[in-house]
Amino acid sequence: MRKLLSLSIFLVLLTGWACTQEEDVTTVVVTEEVIFVSGDKVRMLGRLITNQPISASDHGFYLSTNENFSSPIVISLGVKESAGRFIGETTGLQINQPYFAKAFVEVNGVEIFGEVLELTTLNPIIESFSPTFSIPGSEMIIQGRNFPQGTKVFFGTQEATILENVFETRLRVRIPNPSGQVVVPIRVQIQDRVLEFSQKFEYRSGKFTLVGQFPEGRRIYENVFFQNQDGLFAGLGISRLAGYFPGFQRFNPQSGTWTAVNFPGTPVEGAFATSGYLGGGGIEVDRDVFTYSREFWKINGSTFEPLPDLPFDSFRSLAFELDGQLFLAGGTGIGTRGIRKYNSATKAWALLGSTPLDIDYSLAYFIYQNKVYFIAQDRTIWEYSPQSDSWRVFTSYPGQLENGFGMAQVIGDKVYIGLYRRTDQLWELDLKTLNWKTKNNIPGLPQSVNIGYYTFNGQIYILRAAEVSVSGNLPMELYRFDPDGI
Repeated sequence: MRKLLSLSIFLVLLTGWACTQEEDVTTVVVTEEVIFVSGDKVRMLGRLITNQPISASDHGFYLSTNENFSSPIVISLGVKESAGRFIGETTGLQINQPYFAKAFVEVNGVEIFGEVLELTTLNPIIESFSPTFSIPGSEMIIQGRNFPQGTKVFFGTQEATILENVFETRLRVRIPNPSGQVVVPIRVQIQDRVLEFSQKFEYRSGKFTLVGQFPEGRRIYENVFFQNQDGLFAGLGISRLAGYFPGFQRFNPQSGTWTAVNFPGTPVEGAFATSGYLGGGGIEVDRDVFTYSREFWKINGSTFEPLPDLPFDSFRSLAFELDGQLFLAGGTGIGTRGIRKYNSATKAWALLGSTPLDIDYSLAYFIYQNKVYFIAQDRTIWEYSPQSDSWRVFTSYPGQLENGFGMAQVIGDKVYIGLYRRTDQLWELDLKTLNWKTKNNIPGLPQSVNIGYYTFNGQIYILRAAEVSVSGNLPMELYRFDPDGI
C-alpha cells in the first residue's frame, strides 16, 4: 500500500512537471515500511522523491517512544546526492517497547519528514537448552528468539560465558563452575527481564576426598576386605616385593586412624571374606601352582574364631551374606558356575543350581532388597534371588569394564558401579527407574586397581593401589566419595 502511495506521488509530480512551464523544485520524503524488528533492533525503508538533482546534507530516520519525538534516536545515514530508497538500522532498543518512526532528509538546513509509522519491538522467548546434564567447561546450546546483544545466562547464581549469539535465536554457552548446588535453574536475562526454564540443569556430581594412605607405604594385591562395627578392614594377600601380608589393617572412618590387626591363620592370597566370615585362598608354591587352604573363620569384630574346615577348595571365589547366610560363588574349587550356601546352625554346605555366568572374585556385585546383582564381563547385570535360586537379566552396564575388579556399592535406592582396573569412571544407577548417570572421575593414578571399598554414613570409602607392574614409591590411597558432593 505504501509502495503504491509512493508511486502515486511520483506520478503526480510527473504530471505537475509536464503542465508547468517553470519547474518548481519538489521534494517528498516517504517512510515506506519497517522491514525488520527484533527484541532490540529495527530496520526501516525510506524513499526520497524529487524532480531535480539534490544534495541532502543528511538523511535517515527518527525513532522515539513518544509521538512528539522528544529526545529521539536519530539514525543518520549522511549525505544523499540523488533520489531513491534508503535503509536505516539501529540496535540497543528496549524489548517489548512501542516506538514511533519517520524518515527525514535535510536540505539547505531544513529537515523534511515522512509520515509516522508505529512499531513495537519483540519479546524474547526461551524454548529449550541442551544438554540438561553435564560438567563445568563444556558447552550448552540455548534455543529461543529475540536474544539481543548483552543477553546474559545464569546457572543458579553463576553467570555463564556466552561464546556465540547466532541470529539472536541460538546461544552457545560455556557452562560455569557450580556454586555448591548440583541442580540449578537456567535463567536468561535480557535487559531488565529474566526468563527461567521450567526444567533444571544438573551438574555431574560426586566428590572424592583423599582421607589417608595405607600404613608403611605398602601395596597389597590378591587381598580380602570387609567391614563391620569395628571399622574398615583390608589385608592378607601379597605385599609387593615383600611376600605374603600376614594380617590386616583396620581404618576408623570417624578418627581417620589405622590400626594393625593380627590374624591367627595362614597368610594366603585369593581368599574370600564378608563382614562375618573369612576363609579359603592359597599359597603359590611354583609359578601358577598353588597349595589351597581350607581354613574357615568366623569374624567377631577384630578377632577370628576358627570354624570347621571347608569341605572343598575355594580360591578366588566371590562371597556374600544375605539373611544371615553365607554364599560362595565361582572360583577354583567351587567352579566358575557353581554356588554354595552355608548353614551356620548345622555348619553344613549345600550346593545350589548353576549360574548363567562365569563368576570369580573379579566381578563386581551388590545386594538390594534381598537380591544379589552381578555385573558380568559382557556388561549384563544379572539378578539372583537366593530364596528361589533363580536368575534373570536385570539391565546392562553402560561403562567400561576393562580387566575387572570394579566396585558396586548401594546407598538408598541407588548403586554406584565402576572404577574397574585402569579406569577412573563411575556410574550411578537409580534402582527404581533404571536410569544411569555418570559421576565425576576419581583422581589419582589411572593405572590403579581397587583393593577395597566400603559404605559408611552414606559415603563410600575406596582403597586404591597402583597396579603391581607400576614401579615407584606409590602407597595405597583411601578416598571418601560423596555421591552428591560437588
